[in-house]
Amino acid sequence: MFPGFGTLVNASLILLGSFVGLRASRYIPTSLKDGAINAIGLFTLMLGVKLLYENKPETLKVFFTILIGSALGHLAKIEESLHELLKNRGGDSLSGFVSASVLFTVGPMTLLGCILEGTKGDSTLILSKAFMDGFSSIILSSSLGKSVAFSAFFVLIFQGSLTMLAFYLGSFLPKDSMSNALFVGGGLMLLTGAKILGLLERIKVLNFFPSLFISLLV
Repeated sequence: MFPGFGTLVNASLILLGSFVGLRASRYIPTSLKDGAINAIGLFTLMLGVKLLYENKPETLKVFFTILIGSALGHLAKIEESLHELLKNRGGDSLSGFVSASVLFTVGPMTLLGCILEGTKGDSTLILSKAFMDGFSSIILSSSLGKSVAFSAFFVLIFQGSLTMLAFYLGSFLPKDSMSNALFVGGGLMLLTGAKILGLLERIKVLNFFPSLFISLLV
């Protein structure tokens, strides 16, 4: 198997799951959809807390990583640009795309899975994650609409970049970078969980994503 095979399967299953969720949406009561979304929001918050608790980062590095990554993301207007792209393609709310993108790409399975596939050619972990994401996309798309399907392309680019980074530079990555990246990821999951539950509206979570890449490199 080639580097990035697991990510390709991952993106494909998200597309498939989104298609199934959109088709099944009309048969699912609104109250059940709302309950499922609230459950996903709560679960995302809990995962964020878990990542923050379990990882001991280099505090100063993480602070500057978030500061620089956020500045780059806001200057590039990542979330705003994606919002325009979805709107031009007839997409619905950006919330489905943001929620799915963060849920599918932030966490230990993503980082460890991509690094294992890139450095050792072992796709087991990333393939396990792919099936979990495929199932989750059914629930998300049935409640949040077709913008969830677009997260498959974000997963393809983000995880593909991580895998290639590990493939070419795996032996040069700083020793503490994984812990720093997972800690930053935990913060992003907290923000996302709060947005899913309707507790935060103004914060543009995707504009913080450059912080994840930077935290792996410093």
